[in-house]
Amino acid sequence: MKTIKDIAALANVSIGTVDRVIHNRPGVSKKTKELIEKIIREHNFQINKTARTLALNKKYDIAVLIPTIESSSDFWFLPKKGIEKASEEIEIHRTSVSYFYFDPSDFNSFKEAFDKLLQNSFDAALIAPIFLKETKEHLIQLDQKKIPYVFFNVEFQGANNISYVGQHSYDSGILAAKIMSLLIGNGEDILIIKVRKDSNQHSAIEDRASGFKSYFKTQAPPIKIHEIILPNIKDLPTVDRLISEQLTNHHIKGLFVPSSKVTQIASYIKENKLKHLKLIGYDLSDENAVFIENETIDFLIDQNAFFQGYEGMKTLFNFIINDVVPEKNCYLPIKLLTKENIKYL
Repeated sequence: MKTIKDIAALANVSIGTVDRVIHNRPGVSKKTKELIEKIIREHNFQINKTARTLALNKKYDIAVLIPTIESSSDFWFLPKKGIEKASEEIEIHRTSVSYFYFDPSDFNSFKEAFDKLLQNSFDAALIAPIFLKETKEHLIQLDQKKIPYVFFNVEFQGANNISYVGQHSYDSGILAAKIMSLLIGNGEDILIIKVRKDSNQHSAIEDRASGFKSYFKTQAPPIKIHEIILPNIKDLPTVDRLISEQLTNHHIKGLFVPSSKVTQIASYIKENKLKHLKLIGYDLSDENAVFIENETIDFLIDQNAFFQGYEGMKTLFNFIINDVVPEKNCYLPIKLLTKENIKYL
């Protein structure tokens, strides 16, 4: 395949002149334009946007809006590693990546990070839209600037994103409910534990919980479902107290944690020797792996966090560099992990 640089050499003109002819821009004489078009036809020239980017010394900058990562056991550690892996692969194409971090429990931190992103000039953005209201407000500016963006991990309906990469949260909640129905008996209750401040802002968590509850609405006999929000997961005495208060209801036998913070609940169960409780949560961190090995956690639903970041970044790259329009929703497989299969991952 001939590149724009090859065509320029054959026509004895600059690369910029060839680019103007390809895109039908002014500034090229009729004679030169006809010569370049003749060469293009003779060599069956196909526009190779990546090669053109290199030839014109064009650079692309991609912004990433992602929660702050505290340790390797944090859920967001793996999406970040996926983004970094993709970034290494596309770096050769003069593409750079800038990160904007926010506290996932603080909507003001999210707004500030998004504001900083918008103060700069980027060709595309990869966004974890955890706070829906604040995301909606800031997307107006992205749309006005005609900056393409991809959502990952959290699905946001009604936006102009070119794609979403992540799990179908509602369906994953239904799967968790089906498994839970096999673990508990008739007349036993379930407690949904949301371990995130302002969790009602986090649509993925709410969608998982909604899918979970929807399954039991169709079942007979009816299962009673209780819900609790732990406002500060780092305040262990408060966490223990709130869970203890809920478990005074001795009918509760199943616990569903619609996030990776299932670790903290598993710690409570192990410390208090509550082996009769059945626990389902999300994501295979190093800590969660220990709890599923000793069967404190019965099942984990994995979101393929690494691939969310990797595929999100590659999707943006292929869109802005190679004009590849992705599927609106790139739903990842819903993986169910147990003690028996995590060793083979």
